[in-house]
Amino acid sequence: MYEMCAEPVTGQGELLWHVISKESTANALCGHPLTSHSLRAPLPDAETLADRYCSACMTAVSSAS
Repeated sequence: MYEMCAEPVTGQGELLWHVISKESTANALCGHPLTSHSLRAPLPDAETLADRYCSACMTAVSSAS
């Protein structure tokens, strides 16, 4: 099972969800670097309009299955 983390998309009021690599929590499956701030659960925000999922991470998960 994979874990996910969300990061706010600056200026867009969205959260972008990445899949955390099983080999290293320093990077998402897409190669995006993750910080300790990324790994914490995002706080609910009244201005968050949408949740999106990183397409590169989703492709990596589906090809691994």
